[in-house]
Amino acid sequence: MDENKMYNDIPIAKSGNPKQDVPIARAKVSGQDSPSIKSNLSSSEDIAAQLNDLKNSLKTRSAAVSENDEDTDIFREAYKERKKQNAERSAAVNEQNKSVPPDNDIIVLSKDTLNKFDKNKSENEKFKILSTILIIITVVLFFISCAYLIYGAFHKEDTNGGVHDDEVKINTQSAFLSSPFGYSQTYNVDFPDGIQERFKDLYAQNSNFVGWLTVPGTNIDTPIYQSDRDQYYLKHDNYGEYTRYGVPYLDENCGVKNLSRNSTIYGHNFDDDQIFDQLHNYEDVEFFKKNPIIKFDTIYENHTWKIIAAFRSNGEPAGDNGYIFYYVQPNMGNNSFMEFYDELQQRSYIHTGVDVQPTDKILTLSTCTYFFDKNGRTENARFAVVARLVREGESESVDTSLAKKNENVRYPQLYYDVFGGRNPYINASKWEATVN
Repeated sequence: MDENKMYNDIPIAKSGNPKQDVPIARAKVSGQDSPSIKSNLSSSEDIAAQLNDLKNSLKTRSAAVSENDEDTDIFREAYKERKKQNAERSAAVNEQNKSVPPDNDIIVLSKDTLNKFDKNKSENEKFKILSTILIIITVVLFFISCAYLIYGAFHKEDTNGGVHDDEVKINTQSAFLSSPFGYSQTYNVDFPDGIQERFKDLYAQNSNFVGWLTVPGTNIDTPIYQSDRDQYYLKHDNYGEYTRYGVPYLDENCGVKNLSRNSTIYGHNFDDDQIFDQLHNYEDVEFFKKNPIIKFDTIYENHTWKIIAAFRSNGEPAGDNGYIFYYVQPNMGNNSFMEFYDELQQRSYIHTGVDVQPTDKILTLSTCTYFFDKNGRTENARFAVVARLVREGESESVDTSLAKKNENVRYPQLYYDVFGGRNPYINASKWEATVN
């Protein structure tokens, strides 16, 4: 007999646990036999044998169920113990929550809400990272731009040999201060004989101080220094600290107590209205008419000077066919001086009408010019204003009605190289200073 077929025909009592499911005989106590039994059994002996086998099978199954029940009981006890522990923990948490202020109530979020929260949090983190990167880039670009502007402002090459640097600030009022204890005691300074009282303070601070320059109509109102080291103040301030900005200074070869024939003062120009930049205003005859005199007082004497010329010149021989108009010559004879004056009249933008005599002394203010810097060119060139010392007993007034514009300015060859045209002075005589 096929036992598997028999067991397949026996229904299973469902207990919810597959291990506990038990077959139930389908034979009835009364009534008709089960169709499956009836079809397979033909005698009572067979029926009895089958019933006996079924009984043994049920016993075997019952024993297995009993073992499963024991396991189940163990699991049930463990479950009850775990449930008890969870209840105790829940009670402890509830007890702690009672002490938590209302503002700190715990909010239970759904899984979807938490997912959305995590997503938003992730997006916010990305936004913060991008924002931080953009801020860093912006700050870096800002400092690079600042550095570029500062570099461009302070390192623009100056054709007088200097470049931009921090502006040197001088307290113009300090020239008129006095010490309540006396200068020699306070500064331990031996002042030169004949020094003006109002200049002692500046001299005590720096014994290279030699005078004060004022050009009306401009912002030029500054102390002047002089060093025995050539061009020292081209790149040093009045305290002796290194600075490429420099301070205005008197040529080392010029006298102070006894003025030279030509006293030359140098000052930077960076095309920014500082130092000597505003000297260029004297290209305009109308500006001259309003400001025909300048003041340069030395530590010994006060002096007034009348403007006689304003011109441009090359700074290197290549700028004028191998020639430089050496207008800073400190000493020259009377004849040479008058020839020099004629050269000035040819080159000056204005004719001021101020007369010049062979024994006169002059003051030259020299600076740089960018007039010839065109089409990417950078040229070494100068702009100068020349003034004559007011003679003893002469009036300081100037008849500006005599002033006029020079319609035929003599330029160096550099002018024609840059702007074009033929140089009408290419074969003109070239002045050189002499003792005559």
